[in-house]
Amino acid sequence: MNQHTGTSLINFFVRTAFVVGALAATASAQIQFDRPKAEKPLPNPSIIAAQRDETVTATKQMLETREVSIDKEDCNQLTGECTIITKPVIFIKGITTRSQLEHYCEVPAANVKNWTKGRYVLRIQIAPASPKTAQVGIYAKFEGMTDGFSGNEWVQLTSKGELEDKFLRCIKDRTTGGDCKNIFEKER
Repeated sequence: MNQHTGTSLINFFVRTAFVVGALAATASAQIQFDRPKAEKPLPNPSIIAAQRDETVTATKQMLETREVSIDKEDCNQLTGECTIITKPVIFIKGITTRSQLEHYCEVPAANVKNWTKGRYVLRIQIAPASPKTAQVGIYAKFEGMTDGFSGNEWVQLTSKGELEDKFLRCIKDRTTGGDCKNIFEKER
């Protein structure tokens, strides 16, 4: 074996090892072993470890903090159930509307529409479950505005339960003294 062939062979192995090492480093950067697992959604309705009145107060504080206005509030004296209905909240406008709607709702694939806005209305039901607990159910009605030939139109969409789960977690956190900032920070 001459010296030129030996040097070429060594260069080939060095280059191959370098390429394999670079690919391995890139591939390991793509794999996340410590990625947190997604939390299972809370049951809706959920039992909260606070009395009904405390839960109603925490819910109102949460809505105020999130800048969600209350439209109607009613407490049934016979059953003890309180219902809070919010005013519509426009949560997205513009180019990212479709992706945000798809995150929170079932958007019909057959309807290829130009979505321009997304809004929701919450219905929150709070009832005493025991003297020291309350049952809380949150239900969101989503709508997306389309910009079509006949003008703008709000289209009702089916919720996936994602937003309801965040609000339930927030109420649960608030009733135990938390501020639930980390719950809504995850979406950013």
